[in-house]
Amino acid sequence: MNQRVKSVFTVLAVMLALGANAAPEGARTALHIEGMTCGSCATAVKIVLGKTPGVKNATVSFEDKRADVTYDAQTTSPQKIAAAIADALAYKVTIAEGNSPIQTSNEPQETACDLSKKPTGKPILLPAYRSDELRDEFNRASGRVRMVALLSPTCGPCQHGQRVVQSVFTKFADPQLRGFVVWLPMLPSDDAAAARSQAGTFTDTRVVQRWDASRDSGTQFSKILKLKGAAWDVYLLYEPGVKWTGATPPAPTFWMHQLRADHGADQRLCLNPAAMTAKVEELLKVKKG
Repeated sequence: MNQRVKSVFTVLAVMLALGANAAPEGARTALHIEGMTCGSCATAVKIVLGKTPGVKNATVSFEDKRADVTYDAQTTSPQKIAAAIADALAYKVTIAEGNSPIQTSNEPQETACDLSKKPTGKPILLPAYRSDELRDEFNRASGRVRMVALLSPTCGPCQHGQRVVQSVFTKFADPQLRGFVVWLPMLPSDDAAAARSQAGTFTDTRVVQRWDASRDSGTQFSKILKLKGAAWDVYLLYEPGVKWTGATPPAPTFWMHQLRADHGADQRLCLNPAAMTAKVEELLKVKKG
């Protein structure tokens, strides 16, 4: 009997020793991600995290603008994980101090463009928007790939969207790519001065920028996108050959947005920088081919 007891204690000792030497479950960190506005954004972040070396598991919430990540501390760090998301998706990512919650479900949640941010760029000259003038410039570039963006100058997500546009034009220095950015007063903090400042954060000779004080462009593009209310925080791509005839702009070849579902926007088309960049590259290759 004593021998059996000794055997049992021996087995337990071995099991405890193995448990003590077992690899830890992993370190944990919480990231605050500014720029996510819908479920597709969260999915894109999770895909990036899934491809990031050292990341074991992650949950992402676009409502809370948060990612909770379990990772191998010997392989990576919160700084590297945050950089991976920022580099891939152009979001602003910060590490939560002490991994404390950024925002709980009981707190008011910010949704697309609920948060206004003061522009910080050097103001540039911003001519007034005229539909006929934009149509003429659009058609003069009909042999090229064109991107059209309608943005609020003090809307945080719109400023993120502008950085996505900037990243596309930075990646493709191709003269066959043209851009048209129209700034609209969609928030109380939006005015011509704010638009001039925000427009100044990114300039490119291939990009035309305008200030639409009456929001006519938002009404025009809303019709073709079938949105409820003015179109803004939208990003449209046009393949070569598409022309604008009449008062209504042409339907885009491809488009994305950062709008809520109650705006009538398909949530599967939430702005994904990687997807937008890939589509621009595809259209440029078709043009050259």
